Amino acid sequence: MLLSISEFIEASLNGSIEASVMTALTEQGHIEAAQVQQIKDSAAEVSLNSIAAVSRMGIVGDDTLYEVISSIIGWSLVDKVSLCPIASDVIQTLDKLNLNADWCINHHIFPVLSKENTLKLYVGYLKQPSDLNVVLVSASEYDIQLHLLTPAMAVTVEDDISRERAVSELFGKSNTDIAALAEEAPVINLVNSIVERAIFAEASDIHIEAGEKNMVVRFRIDGKLTEFMQQPSSRFPAIASRIKLLSQLDIAERRLPQDGRFSTRAGKKEFDVRVSTAPDVRGESIVMRLLPKQRDELKLASLGFEDDHLALIKEWGSLSNGIILVTGPTGSGKSTTLYGLLADIKTGEEKILTVEDPVEYQLDGIVQVQARSDIGYTFAKALRTFLRQDPDIIMVGEIRDKETADISIQSSLTGHLVLSTLHTNDACSVFPRLADIGVEPYLTAATIQGVQAQRLVRKLCQECAVETTAPSYIELDERVLAKIDTDNVKWKKAVGCKSCHGKGYRGRVGIYELVPVTNEIRQAVADNAEVTKVRKLARNAGFRSLLEDGLLKAAKGVTTVEEVLRVCSLDEDIS
Repeated sequence: MLLSISEFIEASLNGSIEASVMTALTEQGHIEAAQVQQIKDSAAEVSLNSIAAVSRMGIVGDDTLYEVISSIIGWSLVDKVSLCPIASDVIQTLDKLNLNADWCINHHIFPVLSKENTLKLYVGYLKQPSDLNVVLVSASEYDIQLHLLTPAMAVTVEDDISRERAVSELFGKSNTDIAALAEEAPVINLVNSIVERAIFAEASDIHIEAGEKNMVVRFRIDGKLTEFMQQPSSRFPAIASRIKLLSQLDIAERRLPQDGRFSTRAGKKEFDVRVSTAPDVRGESIVMRLLPKQRDELKLASLGFEDDHLALIKEWGSLSNGIILVTGPTGSGKSTTLYGLLADIKTGEEKILTVEDPVEYQLDGIVQVQARSDIGYTFAKALRTFLRQDPDIIMVGEIRDKETADISIQSSLTGHLVLSTLHTNDACSVFPRLADIGVEPYLTAATIQGVQAQRLVRKLCQECAVETTAPSYIELDERVLAKIDTDNVKWKKAVGCKSCHGKGYRGRVGIYELVPVTNEIRQAVADNAEVTKVRKLARNAGFRSLLEDGLLKAAKGVTTVEEVLRVCSLDEDIS
């Protein structure tokens, strides 16, 4: 049976240790003295000890609790990065002890065979040692799962079921059987663990895919997918059903895509989890997007805008009417930019309405509406309602069709500032894109005040990045490097350390191109001019491309040239 930290504390600590731990937590400033009695009273109401209550109430993080407990009882506390996939010699030793990988997984135990031929079991809860020569070492349950359930570990767990049997297990069981299995503790704990680990790793998305023999769980961290673990495919139906039950989806439906959501909590933070399922030939693909309900106050200055771009977008936000469009692919941070702009221009003296699908982050002082296409409440219908709400500023999550575009244009022509997003590759492609969906060029020219394109690049980990020489890539000729105009050039390269989990990068930052719609551009758009002409006019007005803005950040040591080239095309017109 898997034990949570609360259960392990409740089952394993006697009164004297409980008192010592509470005293240590107070002395170290993790809890206030005035809270102690309140915690004890709350614990007594549900028959827990005080430490279990501290954990369940999210007052102190699990890592801190383990550290304090370990120091008091004299057990070692394992360093997170010291754990690694189980070695083959350890597997052989486990076989001799009649222990196997499944047993380790089910009991949150990570075995390591030292040079002294001593078997160490890193456990997520306290347990009396057996007669074996075993050293017990206290470790966080999260760290155990992170390293135990790795691709390397999954390879050592041989799954000898045939493909036919795997398919039978995927689709042969009745929905009643699968639903019952989804409610069993091991399945619940595994799904909870996957979500909690993703949150702990600061992932934005969780991808779960059924394979021929194994299902694969991957996390999207800083924009790139990283494999977290593999499990036998026979476990996929129960895991998928558990996620569907949480999201209020139909567990019997595997032929059509479904969308749902649920809420969860990790420590003191609450998250909305958006769930999307899609059928594939081996079962289903499940993607869960993690959205924190509360975020630190968004500020444009923290998103990576250079000073000139920051001044320009703030100028756009102060306009009384017109349309501001932010473009880029899915996941490029468009909504975050618009939220930052709204937070910057919000004074309480204006009525701000948004229609989104979904509402990703809640902002105080702003009316945010969730579009519901399943009941006919579309962006266009919401916009018509907004015009009767006396708004000053309107944000539309995305312009997807001509109807939404037409109403947005009419709103801007009647004295409203409209903010929205559009899917294009660069800023200047906004104008032909709107023409493609049926908007007359003269209306586009009359209403759009500014367009912005953006991408996200990974930031260098400042703990391990080292300075390097200027890039010697053939592609970056003098024509490109001449665009780097900074007095403090510090090219850096990624190395990798404990802080960034060996990746060399930590966090992301935006790179941008902003095009103010000048009179010359307005006339060219009205005349349905080619994109190249609009781009040349923008260049004359001081336009800086995505590539140039990215190289500027690389020259300052914020990111690397490799990262910029990963998201930008070298074929850009930089003349």
